Amino acid sequence: MKMTPQLRNLLAVYKTTLNSEEFESFEREVNRLLNHYHDLLASYRPGAERATVTHELIEEQISLNSHIKTTCQKGCGACCHLEVEISEDDADRLAQSILQQGIVIDEERLQAQATRQRLDSQWAEGAIQSNRCVLLGDDNACRNYENRPAVCRKHSVVTPVSECETLGGNPVPRLIPLNEIIISSAISQEGNQFGALPKMLAAALTRLRDVQKIHNLDFKDGAESNISPREADPSSEKAP
Repeated sequence: MKMTPQLRNLLAVYKTTLNSEEFESFEREVNRLLNHYHDLLASYRPGAERATVTHELIEEQISLNSHIKTTCQKGCGACCHLEVEISEDDADRLAQSILQQGIVIDEERLQAQATRQRLDSQWAEGAIQSNRCVLLGDDNACRNYENRPAVCRKHSVVTPVSECETLGGNPVPRLIPLNEIIISSAISQEGNQFGALPKMLAAALTRLRDVQKIHNLDFKDGAESNISPREADPSSEKAP
């Protein structure tokens, strides 16, 4: 089963701080929860539907941990200039909402970002225009907040805002272990690829636009197309 870096780090810390019996018990519980959420998410249709369920589970945990105070505020936008990784499910929900709501994005910048290699040095330059998320508005707030990816939902920091605004700062994120387990279970779903937001979003937009073209065809036999976004791409897993 895949794990987020945060979950792997948590296990590594506990392995050095707990005795062997305590750690084995903790590890068993983590694996039990990973399997539980993996099976739960596997019961939903790949794409926007499964992403929505994943996001609801994450939001529930954030609500339950609201006592952990964070310093994030609307209009900061610092983390919206970083290399953010999302799942294919996330990308499908994001792309679907962009097209349905008619949200205009900078396609040229999206494609330029999508061609970057993982951990490209350009991302380290921080809050510059070429790193700016295509969904970040002029007010530095997300223009598609309701449909933001899982990683964007779970990310908040507990350190002063200045740590995020300064290159080389040391922001400390809020850690909700169960959210790391939920996201790990989501990216472990068969066919649910995980990669940089620009690359994943660009691919999802292409898939959905292909589906729209198929639906807009004037079929001579009058048949309607029932092809899903994932099914438009032969390399993607088809829904059961």
